[in-house]
Amino acid sequence: MLAKIAFGNVRKSFKDFAIYFVTVMLGVAVFYAFNAMATQQGVLAFNETQDKIFGLLGTVIGGVSIFIAGVLVFLVVYANRFLIRRRKKEFGLYLLLGMQPTQVSGIILWESLIVGATSLIAGIVLGIGVSQVLLAVTAALFQAGINVAEAGGFAFVFSADALVFTLEVFAIIFALSALFNVRAITHTPIIQLIAAERRHETLRLTNLLLSFVLFVLALACIALAYKLLLENGLMELGPKFAASTILVIVGTFLFFFSLSGFLLKIGQAVRPLYLRGLNMFTLRQLNAKVNTAFSSLSVVCLILFLAITSTCGGIGIRNALESSAKLSTDYAASVTTYWGQFSPNGGFQPNDLDDADDLALATDGAMAEGLARSAEAAGFENWESLAPQTAQLNFYALGTRPLTISAMEEAVGRPFVSDTSSAMLNPGYGSYPFYLLKLSEVNAALELAGRSPIQLGEDEAAIIADTDFTQEFCEYAAETHASIPLGGTSEGGSDSAPDNDQSDGTSVSVAAYYQMSLQTSAVPSNTGSLVVNDSLIGSDDMLLMSVLDIQTAPENEGALRDCLEAIRDSQDANKWPISNFLTRTLALDQSVSLAAIVAFLAIYLGFVLVVACAAILAIQQLSNASESAASYALLRKLGAPESMITCSVFTQVLIYFLFPLLLALAHTACALIVVTDVVSVIGHLDITAMALACAASFLVVYGAYFAVTFFASRHLVQTAAT
Repeated sequence: MLAKIAFGNVRKSFKDFAIYFVTVMLGVAVFYAFNAMATQQGVLAFNETQDKIFGLLGTVIGGVSIFIAGVLVFLVVYANRFLIRRRKKEFGLYLLLGMQPTQVSGIILWESLIVGATSLIAGIVLGIGVSQVLLAVTAALFQAGINVAEAGGFAFVFSADALVFTLEVFAIIFALSALFNVRAITHTPIIQLIAAERRHETLRLTNLLLSFVLFVLALACIALAYKLLLENGLMELGPKFAASTILVIVGTFLFFFSLSGFLLKIGQAVRPLYLRGLNMFTLRQLNAKVNTAFSSLSVVCLILFLAITSTCGGIGIRNALESSAKLSTDYAASVTTYWGQFSPNGGFQPNDLDDADDLALATDGAMAEGLARSAEAAGFENWESLAPQTAQLNFYALGTRPLTISAMEEAVGRPFVSDTSSAMLNPGYGSYPFYLLKLSEVNAALELAGRSPIQLGEDEAAIIADTDFTQEFCEYAAETHASIPLGGTSEGGSDSAPDNDQSDGTSVSVAAYYQMSLQTSAVPSNTGSLVVNDSLIGSDDMLLMSVLDIQTAPENEGALRDCLEAIRDSQDANKWPISNFLTRTLALDQSVSLAAIVAFLAIYLGFVLVVACAAILAIQQLSNASESAASYALLRKLGAPESMITCSVFTQVLIYFLFPLLLALAHTACALIVVTDVVSVIGHLDITAMALACAASFLVVYGAYFAVTFFASRHLVQTAAT
C-alpha cells in the first residue's frame, strides 16, 4: 500500500520532481564519466610518460571526487528539503487521517527510492555516453591515438569500478537525504504541517535607508578587495591577500543583505515605473525573497565565482602550456651544464667538477666533443648519428662588474616585472646577473632552428626572452633604444681596467627584442638575455651556463635520450657534467599531459559547481512560487491579466538568477587579471577567448535551469487559479 501511494505521489508530482531528477541525473553522469577515465588507458596509445601522468590524473580526480560528493550531498539534501517543504500539508493530512509516523516515513523512503533509482539509472546511462565523448577529448588533449576495436571499428569504454563507486556514493547520498526528510516530518507537530503553507520567512532588514547605506558599504568593501588583490597578486599569500579575501566575502554578503531594500528604494524613486502594471507587487515580492535568502544567494555567488574563475583559469593555463610548448621545442634536444651557483649574498660560486673539469678544459669547452667522448665511454659509439647537428650557447656575466637585473632596470628606466609578478622571481632577484650571449653563437642556434639571423651594429645589442611577464620591460628597452652599460668602476670607486676588449664606460644600445626560445624546455625559462657582439665578451667574464642544442631525426630521439641518460647516470668521474637535458618529445609530453590534467579538473569542478548553483536558485524560486500562489490567485480576482502575472514571474526569476551571476562575473574579471600575471610564467593567457568560451558553456547550463524554473513557476502560479 505504501509503495502504491508513493508511486502515485511521484507520478502526480512529476513536475515538482523534474528539477531534482535532472540535477541528480547530471550529477551522476558527470561523476561516473570522470571516475571512469582510468579505464581509458586500455584503449589509448600512450607512451611511457603519458601513461604515468594519466595515472596521476586518475588519482587527482579520485581526490577531487570526494569534494564533488560533498557538494552533491548538500545539493540533493537541499533539493529534497524543497520537495518536503512543499508537501508538508499533504503529510500532515496523512497523519491526521490516522496513519502512523512510521507509515508516513515509509512513503517518504519509497518516494526517495523511486526517484533516486530512476535518476541514478538515467544518470549512469548518460554517463556512459559522456565517457565516450571524454575518450575522444582525452585523445585530442594528450595527442594520443585510440586503439580501435577490430569488430565494428569502435572503441567502447566501460568502468565497473567507476560504476560501483558511483552507486556507493549516491546510495549514501540518497540514504542521508531520506533520513533528513523523515526527520523533518516526524519531528514536526501536525498543526505546523497543516499550516505550513501559511508560514512565511521573517524579514531581516526592513529599514530602507539602512539597506541603502549597507549597499554602499558593500560596494566599498568589494572595491577595496579588488584593489588589494590587484596590488598583491596571487603569488604571495600574505596579509593583503587574506584581507582581500575577507573583504570580498563580507562585501558579497552585505551586497545581497541590502540588495532587496536598495532595489525597492530605487524603484520607489522612479514613480512612473514603480506604479506601472504589477511592478509594485514584483519589487515587494523580490524584497521579501532576497531579504530572507541573502545568505544562500551570497554562497551561490561565491561558488559561481570559484567555478567560473577555476574553469577560465584552468582552460587558459592549458592553452598557455600548449602555446609555450610550441615556442620552446624548436630543437630535438637541449643539454644544459651549470658551471656554478649564484646567490645574492655569496655571488657566483663555481661547481667542484673534479675530473669533469679536465674534460671540459681538454675539449676547450666544446660540449659536442665532450659529450661525444662521454658517450663513447658509456658504450654509445654512434654519437655523430644521434647528434648530427648541434649549436652551443654560453651564458656569461661581466667579470669586472656583473650586469645585474637592477642595473638593467636603472638603465631602461622601468621595473623588470610588475608588482604582482615580482613574487614569481627569487627574492632579491635584482642582484642576479643579466645573462650575456655572443651574437655568433645565437645566430648558429637560430640557424639550427631554421630562423633568420640577428643583425647588430657595432654598439648595438638585442634582448631575447621567452616569458610573457618580462615582455613589457623588454619591449620598452627596444622601443627606447635603452643604453646598457657594460663597463664601469669597481664598488670602491677606483677605476678598473679589465684585461679584455671592454673599457670603462662601454655601453650598447638595445636595437631589438625577440620573443623566442633558444633551448628545448617544457615551460619558458629565459626571462631575458642580452645578445652582444662577440668582441664585447672577454676572457675575464664569467661563464655561468652552457647549453647544447641538438637536431636529429625523430626516430633517433629515443636513442639520444638513452645516451644522455647513460652519460648523466655514469659513475665515471671523467665525463661531461650534464646538469639536465630535455628532448622535444619529453617536453611536449610533459606540457600536453599537464595541460590535459588542468583542463579536466577545470571542466569537472566548473560544471558540477555551476549545476549546483543553478539548481539551488531554481529550487528556491519554485519554493517561493509555491508560497506566493495564493497572492497571484488574489491578483486574478482583482482583475490582473494573465500577461501581467506572467511578466511578474519572469522578472522575479530573471533578477534572482541574474544578480548572483553578474556579481560573480565582476569578481572573476578582477581575479583573472591577476591570474594572467601568474600564467605569464608559462605562456600567454588569452582571457578574452577563455571568458567568451566559458560564458557560452555556462550560459547553456545556467540558462537551461532558468528556463525550466520560469516555466515551472508559471505552472505553479497558474494552478493556483483553480
